[in-house]
Amino acid sequence: MLNTTQAPTFIFHKDLFSYHGGYLMYGNNLNDQVFIARFKYGKKNWRTWANFLVKNFTVSEYLQLADQTSPRDAIESKGFYDDTTVRVMKMKIRNLEARLEAK
Repeated sequence: MLNTTQAPTFIFHKDLFSYHGGYLMYGNNLNDQVFIARFKYGKKNWRTWANFLVKNFTVSEYLQLADQTSPRDAIESKGFYDDTTVRVMKMKIRNLEARLEAK
């Protein structure tokens, strides 16, 4: 479970994001930082995530939604997509088309 009690509840500020070792965090310092997302396969463009969060979420809204689902599901709920999501969806479409053609 995410600790949402320490996080600010208002809008995201770009300068409060930090990225270290595959983890995107948000907060003023180590005592109030909260987990935003983990980039499992290397340094993806975490700034794209941060920009989308700033424009589309409040801190508490995102943390609550990410806690209920997952960080990816939370951000995609408002229309975010990245290169990985597009690649996965294209593969799913190709696989579905291949199955339909085989029938």
